[in-house]
Amino acid sequence: MCFDEIHKLPKWKNILKGVFDETETHYQFIVTGSAKIDISKKAGDSLSGRYFTFHLFPLTLREVIGKPSLDQRKDETAENFVISKFDLSLKTDKALDDLLVYGGFPEPFLQHSQIFQNKWSSDYLDRVINEDIGSLTRIVDRDKLHDLYQLLPEMVGSPISENSLATHLETNPPTIKNYLKRLEDFYLSFRVIPYTRNIKRSLLKAAKWYLYDWTRITDTSKRFENYIAVELKTLLSLWSDSTGMDYALCYIRTKDKKETDFLILKQDKPWLLIEVKLSASPLEAHHYSTSQSLGHIPIVQLCHEKNIAAQHKNNVFHISASRFLA
Repeated sequence: MCFDEIHKLPKWKNILKGVFDETETHYQFIVTGSAKIDISKKAGDSLSGRYFTFHLFPLTLREVIGKPSLDQRKDETAENFVISKFDLSLKTDKALDDLLVYGGFPEPFLQHSQIFQNKWSSDYLDRVINEDIGSLTRIVDRDKLHDLYQLLPEMVGSPISENSLATHLETNPPTIKNYLKRLEDFYLSFRVIPYTRNIKRSLLKAAKWYLYDWTRITDTSKRFENYIAVELKTLLSLWSDSTGMDYALCYIRTKDKKETDFLILKQDKPWLLIEVKLSASPLEAHHYSTSQSLGHIPIVQLCHEKNIAAQHKNNVFHISASRFLA
């Protein structure tokens, strides 16, 4: 059952609730769509207690190479998890490169055509903004929302200032905040917030935003970082759904503006630091300081370069993405 179609019915949740209550012993239902199921507040009953939410993301490397889901044991350490990736027999380099070129949406990826991919990406954006967001929100100026999304590829990997975007688009910060939230609600982009020990403080600081369609990013380094962000978000969502534990993705930015690209939290506690590079290189000193301040958690430099798998002292690893993600 597709949410994109049934949302057009008034009080569709009440209809679905009635059908489910009458037939739940005979049928199972899957409700899918391009937006969060609770996006429409006027769709009737909340369906509370009648469904589980699972997240469907773009294709991952493991899916492309036909590997089963990556389970996470509740007691597994980050160090053991990384070491388990040191498998030299995996042949995944081409699959990773194909994902970077054609993206993770099934239609353009399976076509393996740059022309098809470009056309599909453009049409998909127009449909989501003009049809889905247009029919399910009160946003009237959808051209400005489109303009905002077009600015994001250049800003991937950097904290985004809502005030700066507001000035650029000749609007106000609350409008930009609302637009970014809608892009997230409809799975066009997602945010990664900075980590601080005081979570309330972190919510007040600038987030980094990434696209689910990383093919829109022309800069090679930024595209690779964005792809890694999607892979990590997908993995942590899978772990959260399958274990009942809370995993989250953040980034680190120190007072002197030194950054580590990603921090994985497990049950709100720092678990693994990840720095993304195209080629393997020595880690900068501030990454070690950050690791120490967070309880000496492991650091992984995740690189696009092939055939990298090395463990150094102090729980520092260099590993190819084609190994780590497979």
